[in-house]
Amino acid sequence: MTRSGQARTGRTRSGRNTSDRSRTDRAGTDRARTASWDRTAGERAGLSASSAARIRLRRALAALVAIVVLLAVLAVGGWALLYKAGLADVETVEVSGVLPAAIPQVTEAAAVEIGAPLASVDTATVAQRVAQLPDVASVEVSRNWPHTVGITVVERQAVALAQTPQGLTLVDAAGVPYHQAPAVPPALPRFTFGAVGPDDESTRAALAVLAALPDQLRGQVVTVDVTAGINGEDPTVQLGLTEGRRVTWGTADDGARKAAVLVPLLTETGTVYDVASPELPTIRR
Repeated sequence: MTRSGQARTGRTRSGRNTSDRSRTDRAGTDRARTASWDRTAGERAGLSASSAARIRLRRALAALVAIVVLLAVLAVGGWALLYKAGLADVETVEVSGVLPAAIPQVTEAAAVEIGAPLASVDTATVAQRVAQLPDVASVEVSRNWPHTVGITVVERQAVALAQTPQGLTLVDAAGVPYHQAPAVPPALPRFTFGAVGPDDESTRAALAVLAALPDQLRGQVVTVDVTAGINGEDPTVQLGLTEGRRVTWGTADDGARKAAVLVPLLTETGTVYDVASPELPTIRR
């Protein structure tokens, strides 16, 4: 009994051990298969993602090519409409900022070709041509679709007169002698010093003094004389007023204060009014 039972017990143990190994082997096989399936699934997923990325890239490139082609077609069509179809040709040139009598002069200087495509008009070149007119201080040229070129002119405004080789000449606020004065010149101050020009120090001093005067007082100025500075000093200005009166202004600086002192000073009787030192003005009778 004992030996037989022991033998059965040994077989049972032996059988149990074989079964355990089988289960272990099957589990390992299952795990290997699972791992293999996982790798295959991962590879398939990677290939699928890569394919999707390539498809998206191809679609994006196709869309980009379509957009470029569309823009090219639109550009060619727009060019044809603007330059060849005659739908936006120049029909009129409108000039503003000048008197009606000056419009033909401005139009002639602009030299805009009627019937040319409006898009072909070089506005900068037209502006340069108009700016050559002596009375023009500044000019703007624009394309006003569909058929008009607009020219807006700012004319020079004379603030003084000066004697030049061309005769008595109008001078604007920038110091530019720009046009011969008419036979009956306007009632403007006359510069009596040397060469007048925008870069001339004496001209700038004279203009600064005129700009500092109130309108009522500026209307009394007949002449403006300037003495050039010596050894780097600033030029000094003298004004000739109506009724033979004179003003010693001194340098052009502190103009507002000098003008404020001069206005009440001129109510006093005198021939020479000195405001070169505005804190100590004097009157010579």
